[in-house]
Amino acid sequence: MRLEQPRPSARELDVALFLDSLGVKLPLAQEREDGIELITLQSPAVSFLEAKDNRAALLCFRSSGAIYPMSLLFLRGDTEFTFCHSTLLLDSYSGNSNIAALLRQKTSEFFSGQPGKYLSGPWPRWATLVLKGQQDCRIVWNMKPTLPVAVEVFSKTVGPVPDLPLFPSVYSYNNPYVENLLEVGLPNLAGCKRALVLGTGAGLDAVCIALANNIPVDATDINPIAVANTIACARRVGKEGMVSAWVSDGFDRITQSYDTIFFEAPLAVEHQHERDPNRFDLGGRILKQVLAGLASHLNPQGALYLMSQPDISAYLPATGLKSEVRRIFVPKSAAAIHEIRHA
Repeated sequence: MRLEQPRPSARELDVALFLDSLGVKLPLAQEREDGIELITLQSPAVSFLEAKDNRAALLCFRSSGAIYPMSLLFLRGDTEFTFCHSTLLLDSYSGNSNIAALLRQKTSEFFSGQPGKYLSGPWPRWATLVLKGQQDCRIVWNMKPTLPVAVEVFSKTVGPVPDLPLFPSVYSYNNPYVENLLEVGLPNLAGCKRALVLGTGAGLDAVCIALANNIPVDATDINPIAVANTIACARRVGKEGMVSAWVSDGFDRITQSYDTIFFEAPLAVEHQHERDPNRFDLGGRILKQVLAGLASHLNPQGALYLMSQPDISAYLPATGLKSEVRRIFVPKSAAAIHEIRHA
């Protein structure tokens, strides 16, 4: 008689989404001895982790014909290097406490031993670099939305505010940009039949729109890890059937038009800023691209709600659009929520 496999936990599903966004394909482990397995990654998504040379390795353990991911390993830095890892262990793995205990033990042995002997395999120079420290770039599971506008949406629709995961490289959803965008945009969705969220990040905007208005929401981001994060959040609140997410650079992979578009844009800057692809847009490239293509993706009476700096006149096309500042707020630097419509 075939034994029924336990259903994967929410965290296991999160790990699978995260690894899939990195292009990870776990090899088959049948007929191989139990032990450490190191899988090298060089997918475009790894660049969003700011990994040196866009390289990372996935530490796994082979056991009884199965292979279990334990930690993602990579380096950061240009002259001095930090050893980064993203521990993927679950409190319970596949409902098997013995496997969970074994994986914790093997991960502990790896980090207390000599990781360099494994890392020198795919990239010999890793074993010779002087490291200035370690950083755990983990998946955050035990975090809830705390923004009052989001808490109100959850309280009215699903009850207690759930934990929503936050994947490495994705900007936290508990930030004043999301808060102000939702506070201005959500009350103006009456009559909206389908919405789009550009730069979805962790997915809180998309989830709140779907919950508050019970409408389908499309969500895109240039970062595949952010797309996976959005799918994970939608699944946590039971809206995976109403929130569709995929990778797109602006409108590049968007073919239809919408009644409402939310865009939590990275701040356009004219000079090189600290390295943070989630927050800064050198030369306003992304903002110009989106505003130039907006007319063909916004329905006649529709509106784009945009988070950016207060003055975006330099980035608007010469004709076709009108912009109104709906709110100015000051987190660390002045920012504003704009409502943009057809002229």
